[in-house]
Amino acid sequence: MQEQYFVYILTCCDDAYFIGLANDLIKDFRLHNEGMYEFTNMRTPVKMMYYETVPTLPDAIKRQQQLRGWSRAKKKALIEQNFHKLQLLSQCQNMSHSKYKDFDSAQSSSVPQTASIAKSPSAPLRAGILGGGQLGRMLLQAAANYAVETYILENDEHCPAAYLCHHFIKGDIRDFDTVYHFGKGLDAITIEIEAVNVEALEKLESEGVKVYPRPAVIRMIKNKVTQKEFYKQQAIPSPDFIITQNLEDVKSHADFLPAVHKIGQGGYDGKGVQVIRNPEAIGKGFNAPSVLEKMVNIQKEIAVMVAMNDKGYTAVYPATEMVFDPALNLLDYQVSPTDLPASILEEAESIAVTLVKRFNSPGLFAIEMFVDDNGKVLVNETAPRVHNSGHHTIEASYCSQYDMLWRIMLGYPLGNTDAILPSSIVNLLGEEGYSGPAIYEGIDEVLSMNNTFIHLYGKTQTRPGRKMGHVTIMSANKTDLLKKVHRIKNSLKVIS
Repeated sequence: MQEQYFVYILTCCDDAYFIGLANDLIKDFRLHNEGMYEFTNMRTPVKMMYYETVPTLPDAIKRQQQLRGWSRAKKKALIEQNFHKLQLLSQCQNMSHSKYKDFDSAQSSSVPQTASIAKSPSAPLRAGILGGGQLGRMLLQAAANYAVETYILENDEHCPAAYLCHHFIKGDIRDFDTVYHFGKGLDAITIEIEAVNVEALEKLESEGVKVYPRPAVIRMIKNKVTQKEFYKQQAIPSPDFIITQNLEDVKSHADFLPAVHKIGQGGYDGKGVQVIRNPEAIGKGFNAPSVLEKMVNIQKEIAVMVAMNDKGYTAVYPATEMVFDPALNLLDYQVSPTDLPASILEEAESIAVTLVKRFNSPGLFAIEMFVDDNGKVLVNETAPRVHNSGHHTIEASYCSQYDMLWRIMLGYPLGNTDAILPSSIVNLLGEEGYSGPAIYEGIDEVLSMNNTFIHLYGKTQTRPGRKMGHVTIMSANKTDLLKKVHRIKNSLKVIS
């Protein structure tokens, strides 16, 4: 058994503070329900309220010496800062409490030394997720069903995923060294947002770490310019476009309007997209490399989620219809399956599967599409990860998108993508005019409705347009489904 070491701070009944080391092979720790540990062989009851796992003895001694140099007040602050996290961890099933990591502000730029930890052949998969938002949170909820040791890298220690992982590491997912050292020694890595350091993922991939999807695909998709060029090269139907380098380029293509200007890199959740209907509106565009995409007369916007494993086998979820908030350019609600002729649905599925196979990468992909007024299917863009359009699969599909991604990463057979019942989700967005501690007005009314499931993301602060949660509704009757969608939209508000 590989030896590891705890660096711990202890408190006892007289409120004295101790610092020391403990080898994890000793049997003197036992877990209490409230998420604290106790030395059972000491005469005075002593509770460990803060600890870190350190892989090597020299590193543990160095950390111990650093903590010993702290003032009593600083030690107490560290304990108080992390105590609530231990409490929350204790409520989670299948979590490894003794592996929780947290770093003080002086070490916030440090990276975990996972490369030093030897892995037993029978040990669970060590999987890292870059990003700790709601997608990471829901991935972790699905991970609890498998033998997976989970790691999260995120700058915000209070992010939605922080309290559900085995190891939380505070750090910048865009920084090469941070991402590289985070992934060193892990078995697999996935993403919940495209804005990650691809160079570090490429190096990790070259050293044997499996990255889902492959870094080359993330690199191509994260830039809308290269993404659109890939569609063109692969003969994937997509709206006509022009690449612009700055606003002067947009002005020189005024005859191409009306169009949608999409910034090449950095756009997310409705940001980085501007509709330019006439030359007078060109100033709203982006003075940076961007895509000027011809506006399409849209009949419906749909999404098709495709899973592909390491063997190249695919599984496809039924197409979902998406309805967007016109002001925020965010998904307002969606309905699955979408109501379209079979010929259009078959075409959409065929295009989506063809595109994913051209990516030549295992993973889960959300292919967002337009169906124009003539019934033509055009690819809008791709998300190389779990996606908002697939949240309904948690309750409404036999295998959720989150479970599917774990199956891919673990090498298990792909799951059943069939719908159990028609469903819809309503995004819970922060109300306009409210910023501050989140209050969910009308939640009791929604919880009293049959076949509705509320997912709150654990974000304590709301602001206008911020994604705070979603509600899934299931019903065999489409009319009943849409009626509940609008009832929820009118009754459940996120205010402060």
